[in-house]
Amino acid sequence: MRIGIDARFLLRRRTGVETYAHEIVTRLVAFQGPEEFLLFRCAGDPGLPPGRWRHAGGRAAADPGAWRALGLLMREKPDLFYSPVTAFPLAGPKRLIVTVHDLAWHELPAHYPLDQRLRQRLWLRLAAARADRIVAVSGTTRDRLVELEPGVADRTTVIPPGVDDAFFREAGPAERQRVRRRYGLEGRYILSVGTFHPRKNVPGLLSAFERHRARGGERLQLLLAGEGGDDQDRVRAIAASSPRRDDILLPGYVPREDLPALYSEADLFVLASHQEGFGIPALEAMACGTPVVVPDRPIFREVCGEVAVRVSPADPGALASGIESARREAPGSRERIARGRERVLRFRWENSALLLRDLMRDVAVRARAA
Repeated sequence: MRIGIDARFLLRRRTGVETYAHEIVTRLVAFQGPEEFLLFRCAGDPGLPPGRWRHAGGRAAADPGAWRALGLLMREKPDLFYSPVTAFPLAGPKRLIVTVHDLAWHELPAHYPLDQRLRQRLWLRLAAARADRIVAVSGTTRDRLVELEPGVADRTTVIPPGVDDAFFREAGPAERQRVRRRYGLEGRYILSVGTFHPRKNVPGLLSAFERHRARGGERLQLLLAGEGGDDQDRVRAIAASSPRRDDILLPGYVPREDLPALYSEADLFVLASHQEGFGIPALEAMACGTPVVVPDRPIFREVCGEVAVRVSPADPGALASGIESARREAPGSRERIARGRERVLRFRWENSALLLRDLMRDVAVRARAA
């Protein structure tokens, strides 16, 4: 079976969607089997291991900007096309699987420009009409999707993200010291990872950090790892004017190889988002044995269970109290940390890739039987 993949998300600098695409495709191409994977819209080296994949039409045919490769699709004739998002080529593929990560554009319209909301809505409607199968990254996302598009209920499968083995390995003293020096970490610190999109509520986290520090106690730094998003300039302005500005660190994009040691060294990991489709960083922190504070939202009840401290992200005071509660508990939280690591074992990229491969094979079998 020849499987086409929208490979423009196979980037070196990865956030949520790019991480999901890269980790799953990396494992798909490494599995034994009859599948051949054709990478469309892949500009440059996708960073995949050797396996049953190639650039569709060769490297010269890559066009990450638009589906000018429609003629290429017609020539390559993949049996099935997989898109890590809801956008897909409107002509060419015989069979189609797409992924829905979240519906934040629908649930938090104030955080998205009208053109983005209309574009996302259009692609979702097209996917609902055309896709043979839709992948949702969580049960919570699936339920929201079915509320919006009831006709996809029997075509939607949950395939959650996973955690890489690197986050389960103990970071050595030399590695911990290396990241401390690199990021200016002088003592105890809180870590948050993500883009600076309005729904990520980074200004709310900054306000909670100031409240926590104002209540006294030892010096504590806040490391905000990430870049991009419509709130980036606002976040930097708030940090620059904060009375705690010397302890607010904004290093920009952090390479994934640095994250295990950063999680492991942190006093606490905090995710303050108003909405998430899954929340991979919370699981990565749990795998590293770091206490976690997350929003009190259905998705985090599904992902983190009772392991994380859950608070209202809309209330900086509640967020500050959650930070204090988690830090007070941290010295005696061995049981919670152990339960967190045990829970994370349910979410492995190998399992995610196997589920997607089986879904692809099921679509192919049904197509041959039709």
